[in-house]
Amino acid sequence: MKRKYLILIPIIILFIISIIYLPTSLKIKQSIWVSLSLIICFIISKIKFKKILKYSMFMYIFIIILLVLVLVLNKFTNGSRGWITLGSISIQPSEFLKPVLILMSIKYLKINNFLYLLIYLIPCVLIFLEPDTGGVIYCLILLLYFLNIKLKRKEKLIYSSIIISILILFIFVYLNNQDFLIKILGTSMFYRIDRITNFFSDNSIQTTNALISIANSKTLYFPEMFNDFFISYILSNNILLIIPIILSTIILLTMIYKKNTTISKAVFYVFLWQAWWNIAMNLKLVPVIGIPYLFLSYGGSHILSSMIIIGLIISMGDNNKDYKNKAVAYILD
Repeated sequence: MKRKYLILIPIIILFIISIIYLPTSLKIKQSIWVSLSLIICFIISKIKFKKILKYSMFMYIFIIILLVLVLVLNKFTNGSRGWITLGSISIQPSEFLKPVLILMSIKYLKINNFLYLLIYLIPCVLIFLEPDTGGVIYCLILLLYFLNIKLKRKEKLIYSSIIISILILFIFVYLNNQDFLIKILGTSMFYRIDRITNFFSDNSIQTTNALISIANSKTLYFPEMFNDFFISYILSNNILLIIPIILSTIILLTMIYKKNTTISKAVFYVFLWQAWWNIAMNLKLVPVIGIPYLFLSYGGSHILSSMIIIGLIISMGDNNKDYKNKAVAYILD
């Protein structure tokens, strides 16, 4: 195995654990998604990054169309409508927005600030309406990272002041005139805020039985046990598996960070947040917002999109050494 593909080792370990501990009915599907994602990752890693970047706008428009279709065609299922169903396969377009936003962020890093923000605003609004809080947070992490590269020091202070002022104003109106916000944003916003502020007192079967399963090493039923709460399910069957899971994640994040490219640094912060939040959700330390564990939770969309991102990391680092923290220099090249 070439040195650049060593990053796949901790990922494959997580894939193997996932497949072993999934029920028989899901093993085949997960194996197919894993195999497909590895193949696509390898193909992407072989393509010159400049060629991939060239088609980022087409990819972006395609994903936006899918996000619109999700809202228009789908009804709410379990409080959300973020999937497109094709026969027995369900695809979540917001997952595939992640690698596309990374490409768009690099390609258009030098455009007008308002247009740059618009690149993020359009999909964020669509994802928010699904609703997919985790997807919105993912977009915001990427936006903050690339704005840190894009903006000058004075611009950072101005934008920070504007954001803080808006947040203070929102909190003030929320506490003093909720009827006004309901007229503008509707009731769904308050539902999501209540879920965040009241999660400690939420004794839902999902979080309660997940914690009991870990503590007693005996699996009780809880929704999403193979998706967002797969960590709880695995640990209820074998508590010692926390060691290879955590070690593999640490090794993976370290290798991503050491790639030291514009993409890898952005992905490091996103993956770090994703891994931490999923574990914290399982331990009932943070609100449940639909965050799967890296390369472990069941589901084709997040596995495939994550492996596309890994392929981009390998492609960017392999094809041009000047990509290291010099996105602007590359764009002007």
